[in-house]
This record gives sequence, structure tokens and C-alpha cells, in this order.
Amino acid sequence: MSLFFTILGYTLIGPYLAAGLFWILLGRLLGSGSADRRPFDPLVRALGRAGLLCFGIRVRVSGRHRLEPGRAYVFMANHVSVFDPLVLFAVLDRPARGVELEDHFSWPLWGAITRHAGTLPISHHDRVAALVTLGQAAAVVRGGTSVVILPEGHRTRTGRLLPFMRGPFRLALDAHADIVPIALCGLYERKSVHARLITPGTVRVVFGEPLSFAEFVDQSEQDLRRRVRTAIEELIDAGAVVE
Repeated sequence: MSLFFTILGYTLIGPYLAAGLFWILLGRLLGSGSADRRPFDPLVRALGRAGLLCFGIRVRVSGRHRLEPGRAYVFMANHVSVFDPLVLFAVLDRPARGVELEDHFSWPLWGAITRHAGTLPISHHDRVAALVTLGQAAAVVRGGTSVVILPEGHRTRTGRLLPFMRGPFRLALDAHADIVPIALCGLYERKSVHARLITPGTVRVVFGEPLSFAEFVDQSEQDLRRRVRTAIEELIDAGAVVE
């Protein structure tokens, strides 16, 4: 089954991404080039769900009731697979923008889609450029749109959490935003960084209790990183599923 869904998924993914890019560009054209990407969010969610189905990946969600309707958050999740963005944007119920490694913007089709959907490129080599991106992301949150960022910065090689980078927490503090920890459970088993084949099955997305800005504003950055890491680890342990 893994070989079948790998071949099927990669066969379908090119036309699927091309169609998604076409509709996004058409929407921007009809919208007279508006900088507001929020009208495209339902399309991005639909693209995420369709892309996962191409590879036989089903998603279950828990804990979303913890989120306040209409509120902008900084969402932080563990980074386990190349499919992380598809899964996260498929299940979010509000406008959101991602912060993604700038190298990904050179990928065929995917780079164009993420750029036109409003994803922010971040550098791991240029600290000044990275700080500019984090400032832009903070402005996005203050403007009422959530931001998704993966604090490890790189995909895990073992399934366990890597050390967290400082930038995502600087972003939350600058934006005066609540942080929502998220656990992606089972996605490492579907497609790890080492695997060539995609294993079909179920993954689970677990939303944790939001951490209020008022509660952590006086914490040190190190303590805040430790707190969010612990929250994600506990969510992973509680949601470790998988079929």
C-alpha cells in the first residue's frame, strides 16, 4: 500500500498544485491584486485536505474547542514531516499565515503557491533578514491574522523534539499574542525525513490550551521556551495514536 499511495500521490500532486496556483492567481487578478489574502484561506484549507488524500493520509482533530472564535494566535507545533504545512492549514478554522524556510520558496509550484498565499520566508543563515521576517509576522498577528511557526526550525530525525529556536518566542512577545501549542501525532510514521515511501493512515492534530500573553509576558525567553516545549511534549504523549 505504501508504494501504491506514494506513486498515486506524486502522480496527482503536480496537477493538484498547478490547479491550486491557478485559482489563487485568478482570485488575486479578480481582486485587483489586493494584498488581503484572507479570502483565499478556504481554498488553502481545501488544497491541504485534497493534497493529503492524494497520499492516503486522513486527519483527526482534537482540542480545537479550546480556541476563541475570531482570535489571532501564534500557533506552534512539532516539526516531523514535509506534510506538516498541509496538515496544519487543512485543520485551522481561521485566517492564518505560515513562516517557512526561504529555501522552500524555490520548489516548483509549491514555492509559488506559498508566496501568493502570504507565507513569510525566513532565513536560517541571515540573522538580520530573519528578524525582519519575524517583525512582519508580528504585524500580521496584530492585524488579526494568526501565524503558524515550527519552533524546532528543522524536521526531527528521530521522532523526538529538537531544541527550540528563539525566534518564534520573540515573535509572540512582539505581537502580544497568546501561544497555542499543537502536537502532530503519527505524521512521522506516515513520512519521516528518512523515508522515501509515504505510508497511508491516520494522523492526529491536538490543540493545547492557549498560553495567555498576560501570563508569560514577564517570563524569561528561556522559561517560555521550556514551558511551550513541555506543553507540546505532553500533547504528543496524550495524542500518540496511530492507525
